[in-house]
Order: sequence, then C-alpha cells, then structure tokens
Amino acid sequence: MNARDSFSEIAALSIHDVKNNLAQLAAEAEARGDTKSLDIALSASETLTRLLCFYKSETHQLHLQIDAQDPHELIEDLLSHHTSRIQTQTHLQIVKDLSQAPTLWFYDKTLIQMILANALQNALRYARKEISISVIAHQDYLEICVQDDGIGYPSSVLESLNTCNPVTAHGTGLGLGLAQRVLALHTNNDRQGEIILSNQDGAKFQMRLP
Repeated sequence: MNARDSFSEIAALSIHDVKNNLAQLAAEAEARGDTKSLDIALSASETLTRLLCFYKSETHQLHLQIDAQDPHELIEDLLSHHTSRIQTQTHLQIVKDLSQAPTLWFYDKTLIQMILANALQNALRYARKEISISVIAHQDYLEICVQDDGIGYPSSVLESLNTCNPVTAHGTGLGLGLAQRVLALHTNNDRQGEIILSNQDGAKFQMRLP
C-alpha cells in the first residue's frame, strides 16, 4: 500500500468518526430544542456522507443495494428527515404531487434519498414561497422533481452538469457530481439514470431512474 492509499483509508475512517460525533451533537441539540445547531450538525454530517460516497465511487467501492421500493415512502421519509429545517422556514409551502407515482420501483433507497436531500436543501435555501415535489412514471422512467420558485440555477451550475466542474458559484459540485455517478449506476435494459437541471420559474432538479 502506498502513502496515497494509506492516507485515503485513514481519511475515510476519520470521516466515519466525525460523522458519529456530529450525530451525537445533533441528538443533543434536538433534545434541548436548539434547531439552529441541529441544522448545522445535520448539514455537516450530510456533506461528509456525500464526501465518503464520492471517495467510494472514485475507488470503485460504491456498490448499489437495489431493491423494490415505494416512491411514496421515499418522499415521506425525505420530508420527515428534514422536519426541523422545514418548520423554521415558516414562509415556505411544500407542495407534493404523488398522485401519479407508482407504488413500486427498483433503486438504492439510501443513495437516492441522499441525493434528494441535497436537492431539497438547495430548494429550502433559495425558494421564495413554495417548493414542489412530484413523482411520476413516464416513458419507462421514474421521474422525481424538486422545484423552487427562486432565482434559478446560475449558468455555471447548468454548465457544470456537462463539464463535471467540481466547484460552482452555487456551492460545491460534490453533490451534483456524486448524483450523476449514482444515477449512472442505476441501469435497466441498456438505459441508465440521469440528472436534469433547468430553470422553469425557479430551479428545477429532475432525477430519472430507469
């Protein structure tokens, strides 16, 4: 094992340790009703989770656990996990449209929920009054959209989707780069998943799972 590999393994183990410490801090913050500290701890933990997954994808250690899942449950769990953040945004309305969502689809729930969490966090940061979340089965794909009514994505972010630029004006590109890798690993009948970003009366994040 060379020095670089050794450092990478130590870094990965250190990330696990820090995540455990952040989880303890988050639990303590929630117990005393400190929503601001809770939000900071959860955000830092989620960033480290994405970093660890990105490391695994770089070293070909990111393996999907694809199973039959309920998209309705996916969205409910996503919103439940971010209850404290949503409650602090009293001026925002979350609109769900799951009326055309299928009851069953195959994907890695943990990784897909991680990607959606990042999309929701961005929407919570930039939305003015409303965030809409929709799920639909269309042309043999499961399409999940998170859209806000903010100013939309900067051109640098839209361009980074094609150039894989690691850093953008909208924040680090870690979440976007990892999302592309995870979706690309979801394949079915020579089709693979994809991420689509666009500006439609705000920023629209679209995930398509085959």
